[in-house]
Formats: sequence, C-alpha cells, structure tokens
Amino acid sequence: MCARRVISALVFSVLFFVCNCLNAAGQEKKVTLSRQPGSITLNAPTAIHSMDPGNKIYSSIQITNGTVSALSTQPASSPTITLPAGAAIYPGFIDSHSHAISLLLAQSTDPSGKPYWISLANVNVMLLPDCSTPTPGSTTCFTPIKTQGEVNSLLKNAKPPNGVNWVLGWNYEPSRLVCKINGSETYGPLCPNFENQNTATALQQLDKLQPTTPLLVTSESGHIVYVNSAALKLLNICNVSAGSTSSCYKPTVNTVEETKLARTGQLDEDIAIYAIGFAEGQLAQNYGGTSKEKQLEFYSKQIETSLDLYSQIGYTTVQEGAASSGVIGIYMATAATMAVKSEYLPVTMAFLEYDGTTANDFGSSVATAQKLQGELSSGGYDMFIAGMKAFADGSNQGYTGDMSVPPPVQYENLSKPFLNPNIFKQPYDGLPDYDQQGLTTAMNAAHKGGFPLWVHTNGSQAQTNVLKAMEAYTSAVLRDVVIHFTMPTQPQVNSVLPDRIGVTFLMNNFYYYYQPLCELILGTAATQNLYPALWAQQHKLHYGLHSDASVTPPSPLFSMWVASTRNYQQGNWLPKISPACQTAVKTAQKISRLEAVRAYTSEAAWLYHREATTGQQPGIGSLQQGFAGDLVVLSADPLDPTTDLSKIYVLYTIHNGNIVYPASGKGPGTGPPVWPK
Repeated sequence: MCARRVISALVFSVLFFVCNCLNAAGQEKKVTLSRQPGSITLNAPTAIHSMDPGNKIYSSIQITNGTVSALSTQPASSPTITLPAGAAIYPGFIDSHSHAISLLLAQSTDPSGKPYWISLANVNVMLLPDCSTPTPGSTTCFTPIKTQGEVNSLLKNAKPPNGVNWVLGWNYEPSRLVCKINGSETYGPLCPNFENQNTATALQQLDKLQPTTPLLVTSESGHIVYVNSAALKLLNICNVSAGSTSSCYKPTVNTVEETKLARTGQLDEDIAIYAIGFAEGQLAQNYGGTSKEKQLEFYSKQIETSLDLYSQIGYTTVQEGAASSGVIGIYMATAATMAVKSEYLPVTMAFLEYDGTTANDFGSSVATAQKLQGELSSGGYDMFIAGMKAFADGSNQGYTGDMSVPPPVQYENLSKPFLNPNIFKQPYDGLPDYDQQGLTTAMNAAHKGGFPLWVHTNGSQAQTNVLKAMEAYTSAVLRDVVIHFTMPTQPQVNSVLPDRIGVTFLMNNFYYYYQPLCELILGTAATQNLYPALWAQQHKLHYGLHSDASVTPPSPLFSMWVASTRNYQQGNWLPKISPACQTAVKTAQKISRLEAVRAYTSEAAWLYHREATTGQQPGIGSLQQGFAGDLVVLSADPLDPTTDLSKIYVLYTIHNGNIVYPASGKGPGTGPPVWPK
C-alpha cells in the first residue's frame, strides 16, 4: 500500500540493480524466477478432501512435476513422507483479499535491530504470542492497547529511532478503546480520541504529544492516518483554500473535502496511503542509505517475512489487494534477488492493480496492468494480475463508508469534523470514492483491457452503486468481485448474477467489530445480518472469506470458525454488550464448516477464474487430476465436528509439489499458530 510518488524512483533503481545481478549470475548459471515443480506422494486414510464438486475423499495423492497425477481411495505403497495419525489434507488455502506487504510492516527495524514502529493495536493482527508481562507498544509480542491514555503515553514518551526523525504508531483503533465519562464506563466514538475531535482536533492532540518531531499514526481500518503539524508540513499536502503548487500532494478523490480534513490532522483514503508510503520511503532511506541494494532489502524483508507467515498457516495463493506498479515492481525485484541465491517466495502472488492514476485515469492504470502482466508472464514469475481494484468507499468503523441518504442506514454518534459543513456536505453519511457512473466507467475500462474489476465496498449506498454498475455492464468471460459486501439486504444479494459476479466477506470483522458497529456506529437493524454468507449460499453465489490483513489477522481457520459460529468478541475490556445486540447473532447468517472451508479453497479459486485447468494453467482450489499440486496438511480434520479449530496446526504446506513450510523442506510443523482471539 505504499504511495507511488515515494517509491517509483526506488523501484526503477532496484530493478536496474537486480537486472545487473541477474546478468552477472546468468554468466555462471541459469537463473529461474520461480521454484521448479516438485513431486511428492502422501497418504492420509479417508482424510484427503478434494473439495471438488462431488466433495470426494481419498486416501492417497500423488503429485508429479507440480500437478496432481493420481488420487486413490487406497493408500500408496511408498509415500514420500509419513504423516501422523489424524492428519488431514486439503487444497492449499486461497486468500481472496488482503494486503500482504503491510501485514508485518510494524516489525521493520533499523540496521541495529531497533523497531521503527510502536504498536497501538488492540487486535492481534500479526499473530504474535502474548507478552509474558504486559509490554504496551511491542511489535514482537502482543499486549492489547485498551485506552486512549495508553496510546497517548506511548506516543508522548517515544523517541525517534536512530537517524529517523519520525515517531510512528501502527494500527490505532479508537472504536475499541474504553474510557469513563461521568463515572460510567463507555468506549469508542463516545470517548476522547483522535477521531472524536469535539474538544480538540487530531492535529492539536498530536501536537501536544510531540510538539516538534513528526508524528504519524496509522489506523487499523487502513483508510485513515493521523498526523501532527510537523508531519503535515513534511507531507506537503495541497491546501485547496490557499491555492496549490505542482509540487504538493493532491488527493485523487473527494479532493476538496480531503484536503480540508487534512488540516485537522486526519488523512483519509488515498491521502492516507500516500502518507504511509512517504514514511516507508523515509525508513527505506534510513535503512539503506544510498545503497539501492539495501533499500530493496528493507522492503523485501517485509515481503519475505509476511509470506512466510501466510505459508505457515496454509496459504498457497496470497493477494496483494491494492498493488501499485511500484509495489509489484518490488515483488519482482525481491523474487529476482532471491532467485540468484536459489531461494523463492513460498506462494503464488495475485495482484489487484491500483495505481496513482487509477482514480483520475482508469484507462492508463489498465495499460500499466497489461504491461505488468506481460512482464510477469514472460519473466516466469509465480505471480499474476488478478484484476483491477476500485474503491467505492472507505471503512464503516472509521465513518468513511458510503451510507444511504435518507435512511435506512445512517451513522450514529458522529463528531467533528464530520458535522462541519465547511468540510462535508450535511447530513454526513460518508463519501463515495467512486459513484455509480465512476464505477461503470472503471468497469468498462477494465473489461476492455481484459481484466475483471474488484471493488472495495462497505456502506449501504456503496453496495447499491456497485451492484447497479455491475448489472449494467456484463461480461460473458470476466468475473467481477464485490469485496467485503458488508451489509446488503437479501433482495440485493439475490440480485447478484451468480455466474459472473463473486463476493467476499470480511468475516473476521464480525468478530472484532460487531459490538461497536451495533451499539454505537450503525445500530442493531443494520448489523444483525452483517456479512450475510448464508444468504449468499442460498442464492448459490460464489464467495470467499478473507481477513483484509492488516485490518484483521490472516488466520483462515479462525475465519472459518467465525463464519460457522457467528461468535463475536466477549469477555474483553469492552463493556458488556447490550441485550439488543445479543439477539440472533448466533444464528443469523451462520454457515457450515464445509462451506467455510470451500470459501478458502474451491470457491476462492472461482473468484480468480482458476477453478479449472485451462491450457497450460492448472486449476487451483480442489484436488483433481492435472490440478496444481498445492496442498495444506493439517494436524486434525476441521470437518470433524469434534475438532477444536483453535488447536489445529499446519504440518506441511506444499506449493507446486514442493514442501514450502517448514521452509527447510523437512518437518513437520510442531505447534499451532497463535489463535487470534
């Protein structure tokens, strides 16, 4: 999610550097950019779940040169490795939406190993172990931040890392912070925080914490950044009311509103992405100095460590959900430098292309995607452009989702600056990044370029706009996808064309954000059927479950558990949930474990149009003859109703016929990852 203006020059430099390395290496040996296909034979009596249309179950599987060559109901006589009793085999998990490069952003360190970032998170996104003693701010173990006071203390006492004149806070989430007002415990938008600017703007609050050092705080929603005056000056964001220069940064959507909002210290949407990219560029220069090799190493560490974690929890296909040409270039450069050492990324990367030109000139962005797809294909990278990305709106917990005006759905407990008529048109109910006409134009351009359109969609009005645009522009070949699909009505779900439009559900959000959304932000009527997977199943829609990491943890088994139980977080530091918000959440929209597993395997493959073998491209998402040799070997069977999903762990992840987790190729894995709740 790095900003293009910051890293484009870097990408050009590192790609030039990589090409030189590859040329030098090529004089000694042939360098390939993806791992050579492997072969392996495994037995798991009556526990190899094909996830094919008939849900066939096998006892042995053979992969030859990267593809499935044999499946049998009888054990093979000479398996390559022996699995422990109770092990189960599934197709490798497929990520249908996340931002992989940012998952472990907060773990980046300077050359001496000192962290650049302070964790302000109260959701264990990075799947860290609990701190043995409370350690607020740690990026290597997890201590949830529960109050604004803790946030303020961490930021006020922070000292910039060596050589970096910035204080950086990561994954701040005000909707889940508690406080006392007039002696009563409450939380979220009712508490003083950077988002609630009723008594002081975010800029004023942050200036008190760090009067002279640039201070930047990212939100967990991924759509908001908060800054102090020193940071705002360095970011050089255009001031519409005072005129602007060609050198300042101008937001690409809702330009007037977002530039005015920035003067309060709150940066939304693409301006937030720009700010994070700017900070990342500063860190890369600190880490690498003038060395392009070391600057690339800074970004590559984030990619490699994040994808190793995805592989450890069973993924074989991972998405970069808003990838600029610069970010894709860094992935290419990372893969190329690894290949020189005969090392490879452990997953297939699927990119949703979203560039600096996307909002203003979608056709130019499509042309960039076509060029990149050609380079990925001809270069032999284990990566592909899955589609074009568009944003219909922002996040509901950040009050940037586009809601209906007039009701049925309107925001509750709005605070300044949302109520300021000098910034936003009143009544405020969010802002569309793309309205229906803009979405239709984007879809037309994407389809002409040969790509489907994936649209980020949270608010009720945004959903209406997206569905109307998709229904008006159909394709017999391409499959467009509605990302998140948070709160559609049942008639809206039933209006989706099942054969050509897919949807994804941010199911983890139900667990972490159901209470604040129900009680304080949207109300009970709007939240009872959040992420309606059951309606989608009944309408025979193809749907995936996803984490949107780094918004929520990328654990697929956790997502399956939430989808099949409709549990929400209880017993934490938030006040006891109201009786009205307890009603029906245990049953509304609950799906079976089988359907939840399919959402991470065969159904997710459908979203990528890869549920069948086409030409030289093997199908993914199910275990069938000629399909990709992508498997996850689990310590227990998630479809056994007696199995506790939180106790299952990955024994092996196999990609293209090769054991990629454990990375040694040996194993098996010996313990469960952190259960994120």
